[in-house]
Amino acid sequence: MEHPAMDSFKNIIKVNRQDTNTVHALYWLSRSTTLSNTSESVELGNEGLNLARKIKFPMGELECLEALSFSYAITSSFEKGFAAAYESINLSRKHAPVREIYGINMMGLLYQKLGDDKESLQWAQKAYYHPRIKQSDHFTQWSAMFLLAQEHERQNNLDSAEHFAKETQAYSKLYFPFQESWPILILARISSKRKQYDEAANYCKQILATSNGQEGFFENEVTNELALIYFNQGRQDSAQRYASLALDGGNKFKNYLVIMNSSNLLSQVFEKTDPARAYGFLKTSTAAKDTVTNIEKAKQVKQLEIKEKQRMDDLNLAETDAKNKLRFNTAVGLLVSTLVISFVLYRNNRNKQKANLALKDKNDKIEKTVSELNTTQTSLVARNAENELLLKEIHHRVKNNLEVVSSLLALQSNQLNDVSARDAMHEGQNRVQSIGIVHQKLYQGVNLGAIEMKDYFLNLSDSILDSFGAQKRVQVECAMEALNVDVDTAVPLGLIVNELLTNTIKYAFPDGRSGKVQIKLAQAANGNLHMQVSDNGVGKSGIIKGTGFGGQLISLLTQQLEGTMKEENNNGTHVFFEFKPVKAA
Repeated sequence: MEHPAMDSFKNIIKVNRQDTNTVHALYWLSRSTTLSNTSESVELGNEGLNLARKIKFPMGELECLEALSFSYAITSSFEKGFAAAYESINLSRKHAPVREIYGINMMGLLYQKLGDDKESLQWAQKAYYHPRIKQSDHFTQWSAMFLLAQEHERQNNLDSAEHFAKETQAYSKLYFPFQESWPILILARISSKRKQYDEAANYCKQILATSNGQEGFFENEVTNELALIYFNQGRQDSAQRYASLALDGGNKFKNYLVIMNSSNLLSQVFEKTDPARAYGFLKTSTAAKDTVTNIEKAKQVKQLEIKEKQRMDDLNLAETDAKNKLRFNTAVGLLVSTLVISFVLYRNNRNKQKANLALKDKNDKIEKTVSELNTTQTSLVARNAENELLLKEIHHRVKNNLEVVSSLLALQSNQLNDVSARDAMHEGQNRVQSIGIVHQKLYQGVNLGAIEMKDYFLNLSDSILDSFGAQKRVQVECAMEALNVDVDTAVPLGLIVNELLTNTIKYAFPDGRSGKVQIKLAQAANGNLHMQVSDNGVGKSGIIKGTGFGGQLISLLTQQLEGTMKEENNNGTHVFFEFKPVKAA
């Protein structure tokens, strides 16, 4: 907003009239300070909301709820954000149906900040494809297409993300030139994921150049993204400089995600040159992660509360409808019964009254029983949701602790001069990481008792290749269908694949040769698991008959799963396993 406009709204507020003009002025000032001074934005929005309710001005109330839902979303105040968005949707349906789209879009943004990208994408699509979208104001249309671009990028639907990001950029040029940088940041992240780092860096520099040195919440996120791009390019000095700037900004704006990412990046930058400093940044990143974890726990609890409220609203509506139908049918039945009884036994009025009283007593008992069943069901659902949340929290904590152990092993290995000892530490780090990925999949997934193995093997392979710097010369293929395996089986399988893939990278492709590794896992009709790990390297690995720790570990894990294994050398090394899956206790 231009300064003259802001001054004119401030003058309206100074007059201190309790009227609709003051509500509008507070609303626009709240909107204009959302990204530059969020605390002031929230204060102005609440002041306008209270005044609108006092003078009974529904449209002003709706405006202020819209402003507050956005401010609460970017500051991660989820309890207040969901309440404001939910209330704005209900209010818009009564007084301005077209403005419902903005509230829907805010629900999507809140779920995005909550970390529930699947739910966020559904709300974003609901807003973008709303039948009244073309009747809404330009900012609402811009918000809908921008959120859709964000969610496709976050879920790695890069072609769709690029389409909607460019659509948002073109729309920005027409109506909101000052917001063109937002879709450009999405294009930068898309280019980075496609490993087009120069193009990604140019996008970020373009954003920072147009900000004219302004230091704000958004510019801080762009700086953090640029640091990551330079790190992926191997430009350590530039990565260090921009990560330091991002960390300073994260502390200033209390953006714990930026603090966590930038300090973790600095820990990796200093890992070899200054281990003590690297460890300091690692502790900062871990502390920020714990803060985010606590926020995420509160977010998830609030998400359950919001969903439960929506479910209860639906149940109450269905219960009201059922009761109305029951009353109508009962009334018709009583009327017919009364006419028949009056015609046949009109003299037996006393017996008729007794029958009616008995029927009423039965209806009361039925309604009481239904009410008790509903209460019990609600209690069980809430208790089950709480248990699931606590179990996810446990897996999340275990995964975080394993990451810290892995990082400490990496820092310790840098202090060792003995090559064998350093390799042993490195392999130990990979084993810890393979177990950590299992716990990560458990708290991110829907099924807390099983792991989807294809996705797990892909993530495990990427981690191992990255640790050896072999991403460009060794290709890993998971030639298998999606398969869920219980956690007691998944951990030994992950450790076996870790050892075989580590052995392959170290010995199967000498002198920097390129090669391919194929992993297969399938379940037979009798429930047994068949796994094959093959490579097209020089062959003759001998890992099954070997006496090293890796070979012994594979043998022990195979025995643990009541399995068998054999090795063939024919155009590479091929190791075959058959396991009986472990039954969870």
